[in-house]
Amino acid sequence: MVKVSIITPVYNVQGYLGKCVESILNQTFEDYELIIVDDGSPDKSGTIADEYALKDSRIRVIHKENGGAPSARNAGIDVAMGEYFYFPDSDDWLEPKYLENMYSCAKSSDVDLVISGFTIEQFENNVENSFVTSVDSQIFSNKSAVRNNIHRYFNNMMVAVPWNKLYKASYIKNNDLKFPNLKWDDLHFNLEALRNINSIAISSEAGYHFFRSRPGSETTTVFDGLLYKKRKEQFVHILSVYDDWEITEPKILSVLYGYYAARLIQCVQEIAINTLPNKRNLIKTMLEDDISRVAVKNGVFDSKIMYFANIPMKYHLYSLCLVLGKVLGFAKLHMAPLFYKLKALSINKAIQVK
Repeated sequence: MVKVSIITPVYNVQGYLGKCVESILNQTFEDYELIIVDDGSPDKSGTIADEYALKDSRIRVIHKENGGAPSARNAGIDVAMGEYFYFPDSDDWLEPKYLENMYSCAKSSDVDLVISGFTIEQFENNVENSFVTSVDSQIFSNKSAVRNNIHRYFNNMMVAVPWNKLYKASYIKNNDLKFPNLKWDDLHFNLEALRNINSIAISSEAGYHFFRSRPGSETTTVFDGLLYKKRKEQFVHILSVYDDWEITEPKILSVLYGYYAARLIQCVQEIAINTLPNKRNLIKTMLEDDISRVAVKNGVFDSKIMYFANIPMKYHLYSLCLVLGKVLGFAKLHMAPLFYKLKALSINKAIQVK
């Protein structure tokens, strides 16, 4: 048995796949298998993957019909033989000691899951910027510790994504966990992984580089008319897990509602900067939802930006929400370095809240 199965879905990344694979081949940690799942990619990604497989016996390539990233990751899980599973995206890259540090953390702490920080590589308006999200190392060694602390890491991507996590394979298989066939499946998968998990280690490691802004990627074309629906779907799933855990502590729930309120601010921003009819009514409908009302009323924010952005939502000042959304949207489009620097700072500060 190899120590780590690295599973990466590939689709239309011919210009990025080489850098990703090379960063894996250059890891100081060498006891792994790399399973590249070509998800029916119409470009040369599958061919590039095959060429790497000829050069290194640790690489296996699966070619399948296009079914989306969830089905590609699941295809990898079905054949993976590792003690741990790791799911990098194929347009990102790893620093040389990333896997060594993650595996060492997993073994020394004997946990079901390791969650690390990461580095966002932002490319907007021909300007490159890097923003590090890193937190203090922690070990939550039992279910109670996990359930009473994991809310501190929901803000932005710490919990949501799979690429900053090392999963114990036996836990994934024994609980029959698979990525659901949904848009933004990552958070839903991780919520089900958390539901019955026994232990988690938080690592200060931030050697995973997330390339946020490649042209045409999902993160650069977030708004598709269903953003609010998907955000609500995700949050309802979060609430169902906490209900299952019987967590009723107001301080914990207020942090979760603050997380959702921040997602609502994102929805307002995306509505404001897109060419949509009846924008004010869209915002009004979103904020008059029962869950939204609780979130904007009871949610807590460590970030002053989020606190002030929530005020017009809290008091249902819909026209002011629209104005604020345009301001935030303008800052994101035309002052990207400042926008993402402030966002990164607020995230790093917020996830330290206890």
